[in-house]
Amino acid sequence: MQAETARQCMTDIGLSRENADYVTALLNAGRRDEAWKKLRVIRCEMMDELHNCQRKVDQLDWLIRETEKGTK
Repeated sequence: MQAETARQCMTDIGLSRENADYVTALLNAGRRDEAWKKLRVIRCEMMDELHNCQRKVDQLDWLIRETEKGTK
């Protein structure tokens, strides 16, 4: 994969410019293992955010169900 293609992909998915620049620099330097590790860390962080949002949605669903009970 070309470093610029990777940069565009990272930008498209909303990675910070700092992270995109860092990973791109690693790829340009041929340090693919380090780039892979950084991308894995970023993925884990994104999954943590996703799970936190899911917990909030679950709580909101519970609140909606409890509120519906009072309206029936």
